[in-house]
Amino acid sequence: MEIEIKKQRETPLLSRTRVTLTLNYDAATPNRLEIRKAVAHKVKAKEDLVIIKHIYTRFGQKMAKVIAHVYNDKKDMEAIERPFMLKKHSAKKADSEKPAEAAEPAKAASA
Repeated sequence: MEIEIKKQRETPLLSRTRVTLTLNYDAATPNRLEIRKAVAHKVKAKEDLVIIKHIYTRFGQKMAKVIAHVYNDKKDMEAIERPFMLKKHSAKKADSEKPAEAAEPAKAASA
């Protein structure tokens, strides 16, 4: 996976930097968390301060345009970003617990 920064704009009032990148990949489109890790490495920021806003893929090409916000502070990020976007960027541990929880109510309903 190759990343190239196209634009980088500082937004001091929102305590963040908006970064537009071009992403070239080999197989399927990488998931949001993989892209987040690569963007954090590229812009030399902490991974938990990066939010991937948009991933625009190109039909028939192994290329995507990515728009990311890199925050200066976690407190500012939580105040500005919507809760569903913060949930999308949380670790996969929460997702692995959901199927077990969904199976338990189904067993209780059948008993």
